[in-house]
Amino acid sequence: MPFARLRFGPVISSSEHAPPEAALERFFAESRSNARSKFGCQQLETPWFSLKCDTIVNRRLLQYWLERVSQMLVIDPEDNPYSFPALEYILQSPALIHTIQSLSANHEQYFPTLAPIVALEERGKALACLRKEVDQNQRPPQAFLLTVMLMALAHGADCNMNDYGKQHLIAARIMINRMLQNTSSLTDDEPLARLCLGMYLYWDMCTAFLLDSDEERRINSLNMSIAIHRMGNWHHPMYGPCTELLFILGNVGRYCRRILDSQQRNFAQEAMLEQQLCCWKVCPPNIGLGHLYEALRKHGLIFLYRASGQNDQFTNPDLMLRSRDSLIKDYAEETVRHLMQIPATSNYLNFQSLPLLAAGSELPGSRNLLRAQVRERLRAVYSLNRLPANLHTLQLLEELWNARDNGNPSFWLYHMLQKNWRLLLG
Repeated sequence: MPFARLRFGPVISSSEHAPPEAALERFFAESRSNARSKFGCQQLETPWFSLKCDTIVNRRLLQYWLERVSQMLVIDPEDNPYSFPALEYILQSPALIHTIQSLSANHEQYFPTLAPIVALEERGKALACLRKEVDQNQRPPQAFLLTVMLMALAHGADCNMNDYGKQHLIAARIMINRMLQNTSSLTDDEPLARLCLGMYLYWDMCTAFLLDSDEERRINSLNMSIAIHRMGNWHHPMYGPCTELLFILGNVGRYCRRILDSQQRNFAQEAMLEQQLCCWKVCPPNIGLGHLYEALRKHGLIFLYRASGQNDQFTNPDLMLRSRDSLIKDYAEETVRHLMQIPATSNYLNFQSLPLLAAGSELPGSRNLLRAQVRERLRAVYSLNRLPANLHTLQLLEELWNARDNGNPSFWLYHMLQKNWRLLLG
């Protein structure tokens, strides 16, 4: 498989001539050194570093991605395969390079309403390069997945609250179906396949309820189940050993959206999803991840109970002791308390926005302290990853709290869709 030909560009302007090859070699030497110092035994096998290049690489923006932007994709900054260890994959794909440079240019300006010109230029180049790479069809589907998912993240950070990168989500599902035709790739020998599948499942959890039901492109459920079984409790750098939980939550979100769209329910599916959430267990590697996982699990139950309403087939013993609304309120408070046990300086904050919205929206006016903690935590998340969706989430919560305090409680997903918002939350 031929490697892409890349040319290193200037620090800021992509229209000038590239620096000499010696500068490129120095950069790659520094990158290898940084990777060794940051990741210990992780070594980079990149014999093509000395190749001449045709695609301009903006050294400053790429370096900014490696050292800053990529950190929002992982729970541990010291275990970040999207940074220096990913250079082997990044520099094989001009589309991925331009996507990363677009994200970096936007991130350093806090994703402004008027995106920097360089960010727009890089996004356009990324789309053109991706089309060319897909047309050539010389790479496995997982090689495209990272590019497509990062493109969706760029769309989700735009000022358009209705744009969550739907076209990229649909494309990713096509690629996932192709990748799942060979689940044997999900082994220790193919880290990129497992990395991309896990990243997709996390993204699916965050977007399953955003896509209109009639636009849903189904994933081969049997192949996906086999793939998740093969993944097992593998520690994914993005979220740890909770791959199965993400899969369940994605299905919950999809089902809840289908209820809103069709006003039709499937009681057997509701009971199955509830049982899966109630029975899911894993041994977290640390206390912080334990709190995050429990918050995500309770978020799933809140989501399911609020969207579906009463169901005699639910088997949660807690429902035998109290009403659905009372249980939702208790779960919401427990979810917020779990999230508040995680330090505000932790990278785990990058993955809290969705449960903060779902649980926070259920807090009654008598829980002003918890509401204040949710506000403070969302601001902390924004300070950490700079994604504007966190501030929009805070605005949405204030509207929901005001409606609840005035005797008109509203389901957060229904309220968001009524505003024609599609917030990409993590």
